[in-house]
Amino acid sequence: MSAIPAFIGTFLLSLFVALLAALQLADYFGANEEFILVLMGLPVFVLAAMVVFIVASAVARRVVVLDGLAVFLALLALLPLALPLMIQKIADRSTNPFTVGVENTYITIELIVPAMIAVLVQWALVRRRWLRQQGENGPARWPWIATVLAGLAILNPLGLEVLGQAISYHPGNMMRDLARAIVYGGLGVLIAIAAIEYYVRGRMQRRRLPPAQPAGVPG
Repeated sequence: MSAIPAFIGTFLLSLFVALLAALQLADYFGANEEFILVLMGLPVFVLAAMVVFIVASAVARRVVVLDGLAVFLALLALLPLALPLMIQKIADRSTNPFTVGVENTYITIELIVPAMIAVLVQWALVRRRWLRQQGENGPARWPWIATVLAGLAILNPLGLEVLGQAISYHPGNMMRDLARAIVYGGLGVLIAIAAIEYYVRGRMQRRRLPPAQPAGVPG
């Protein structure tokens, strides 16, 4: 029975983080009526992913099953890229004259990014719980500190503005070069942090492993 509160908490946390990311993106992109459909579809995906993780954690015999499932769900979150007609139907509800012609891109981002964040949160918590059930409490190698720092750096008004300026192709955009330099520099720092964290976590993981016994010595 203790699993039920744990899974409910995982679902609520992943949904909260996903909705928070979606709201930040919607605010930056100037979304209006069409965003209602995004808010309706996102919880459905998050709930479906949670159900899949619950079933997998009950039947999985190796943690690699959960890892592979997370990759599959992340790829499934990219499904809006293959459904331009659905995205267009959502974009048709937009009444913002300043986003004409780019609503589809904005809506696609508003769907994909929060969905991937939800999958990442669910995978991390379900995987950790599964490992504890198997008696494996060692730290995962995934660079969580770098991941959180990346999310905090990007999913805020200033971060989105810098990123938007960096990818903007409007002629006469004087801030593009500066914004790109900031983005490339920040990306390099995050990659370095992630690499260091991955190495440190790997060292911690190896130290927790029991020493190998000589051949012929009974365990």
